[in-house]
Amino acid sequence: MSYQEDFNAWEEQIVAVPDNEIKLPNQPVDKFTASAETLAVEARKDTDAFAASGMNVSLIDELTPLAGALRHLQASWTSEFRAKQEAQKKWLEQSPAAYQLRDELLHHFSFAYRNIDDIKKSVMRIREGGGHADLLQDLVDLADLGEKHPEPLTDIGLSLEPLQKARLTSHAMSVLLSASNGAKDQKNQAKLLRDKAYTLLFNKVSEIREYGRYIFWRDAERREKYLID
Repeated sequence: MSYQEDFNAWEEQIVAVPDNEIKLPNQPVDKFTASAETLAVEARKDTDAFAASGMNVSLIDELTPLAGALRHLQASWTSEFRAKQEAQKKWLEQSPAAYQLRDELLHHFSFAYRNIDDIKKSVMRIREGGGHADLLQDLVDLADLGEKHPEPLTDIGLSLEPLQKARLTSHAMSVLLSASNGAKDQKNQAKLLRDKAYTLLFNKVSEIREYGRYIFWRDAERREKYLID
């Protein structure tokens, strides 16, 4: 089975893990899944001993497909997180130019509309506020205002081309901002499912190791196979 198929098979049980029981990975997930798969190989050699000691031996066969499901979710989370980090990087690189465009338009608008009271008030309202979300709205509002009242702008020699640029910039930056903010959100669905899958596999691994250490307490060679990595 593929990792995607492993996830499909385990999705219902993964989703059902209560949020308040989630364990966060304390080691690289790829290392943990590899150790779980190795444990499955070793534990199959001792199936009879586990059964005789009262353990549900189906746990052993569950390790490998559940590890596959966890690998799938880890890959999804990693891909999403990296994409969001890239968006955050691009926002930091491109936002200064967007702020500069906004400030330049406000400068020109304040002068061009200085003697038109109602438009002047609109410019003053746009100037109010701060923050990234306000920047995006300001660019759209400035574009709308300039397109509705172009004559005072052209009278002072201002090209109307920056108005379209402001609108396009607002749209492009809004996409980056949304993704950038997401990069700071550690509670998104991809990570939550990854953590739940880790918890489910961790609990099964822990139970098998616990039984193994109990059964082979006088067999150092076999007991070593069930020690925590």
